[in-house]
Amino acid sequence: MHPSPAEAPREPSSTAAGIPEEARGTPQLAAEADSGAAPGPTPAFDFWRAIYERRSIRRFKPDPVPRELVTQVLHAGIWAPSSCNYQMWDFVVVDDPAVNARLAALSSQMGNAPVNVIVSYGRDFSEDAWANIQSASAAVENMSLAAHVLGLGTFWITQTGDREKVREVVGLPEDRLVVAVLAVGYPANPPRSGPKRRPLAHVAHWNHYAGKPIPGSPDPEDWDADLLAVYQRARVLNGLRHNKPRVWEVAAIETALDALVPGGREQAADPERAPRWLDVLPCTGIVTERLAKLRPGYRFDVVERTSEVAEFVAQRVRPRATTYGWPGASAQLASPPEAAYDVVSCVYRLENLRAAERAALVADMARWLKPGGTLFLAFVNANSYHDVAEWARASRGGLGGVEYVLAPDPSIGPFRSLRARDVQGFARAAKLSAAGSLGLHAAPPAEEIDFRARNSSQRARGLARFGAGVLRVAESIPGVRSARGRFQFRAYTR
Repeated sequence: MHPSPAEAPREPSSTAAGIPEEARGTPQLAAEADSGAAPGPTPAFDFWRAIYERRSIRRFKPDPVPRELVTQVLHAGIWAPSSCNYQMWDFVVVDDPAVNARLAALSSQMGNAPVNVIVSYGRDFSEDAWANIQSASAAVENMSLAAHVLGLGTFWITQTGDREKVREVVGLPEDRLVVAVLAVGYPANPPRSGPKRRPLAHVAHWNHYAGKPIPGSPDPEDWDADLLAVYQRARVLNGLRHNKPRVWEVAAIETALDALVPGGREQAADPERAPRWLDVLPCTGIVTERLAKLRPGYRFDVVERTSEVAEFVAQRVRPRATTYGWPGASAQLASPPEAAYDVVSCVYRLENLRAAERAALVADMARWLKPGGTLFLAFVNANSYHDVAEWARASRGGLGGVEYVLAPDPSIGPFRSLRARDVQGFARAAKLSAAGSLGLHAAPPAEEIDFRARNSSQRARGLARFGAGVLRVAESIPGVRSARGRFQFRAYTR
């Protein structure tokens, strides 16, 4: 048995298509506009509950969805507003596993649900101000809410891969523009709560915009510190549901820890008296959580730009981390204590800063270290394949925006790879001594190539695999990893 809506079904007040009379306007016109099959009874459900309880579902049960329910979802879609009321949308419902497999080959996101609804709109209708996109999007929102009321889950897919190929797979004519795909099914693990929302006061303006533009550039020099803080708060609010670190990135960090910070593998007998570890600017806290699990012999604290982000990270660590602020103390967060930490870590975060801030952060981290303590730094090497891969991503018309920069960990905003000699210069200026180094991934691993090129053409995937194979041959040459490895790790002592 599938879950039924939270409220008992309500008998429709009109016999023509199950729409309440008061919602139909002129009955004759409504009947003419809706000559299809009746969608069935509409469950009673509070409007605000539907708004606040709807969630994006990423894991679905394999159970088929009755077409009667899908029809009700579609019926909600056609009652959305559209530009000039043209209603030039078409919905192609795909519940054939073979066709869905062809769609999943174009984008893995279309391989998770038993039903994919291809949402299209007339390509040449209402193009001004993207009104055609807006019209189709309104239909998707209506359908998402209706599915929730009916006990179904949905996922609004925008990363469809080649849209023209999607159109061809389902037989849409050339005059139809594929706008999105709505995955529909029974949720496998319905989320108990949704991600937090940005405070209304941060996004609402009366009569005139009162904020500052947020750059769309991946260059840290284009970002003021307060704008970076706003963006990173938004990344935390999304609940970490996408763009998580990949297995090859996590494996590289674990290898570096074993080589450069081998102690602390055993659980501390008394966490309050354990040696202390400070993780710097962790943002999402995914790496912090991993570090704490790998080195349970330490008591972890975090330093971040804002109290909201710091608190988000602190709750991912057991026992809960103490929170501090950088740069400088604020009304909400104090500065970390000086000479208090056995280990200070900064994993792929110097790349997020303006050039003038990098040396200052390294100097501050040196002050937070105890004498003899270890600074564990990880950074992406500018003298590696990273920048070439980023250029290829941007030049082939792939996903754009700072959230898709090829950076380890979920993208935390702007990102600029670093030269090893510059990092060494920061450490020297902070009077730190080198204690160890490691370079990894002079060539991208096979799983990374497959992931990065998953939505590319077969020819592009073949070229990427060939290039990676050449690099892997060169990687066996002594010294290549240390000089050309994408992931660079350094240990310094005070």
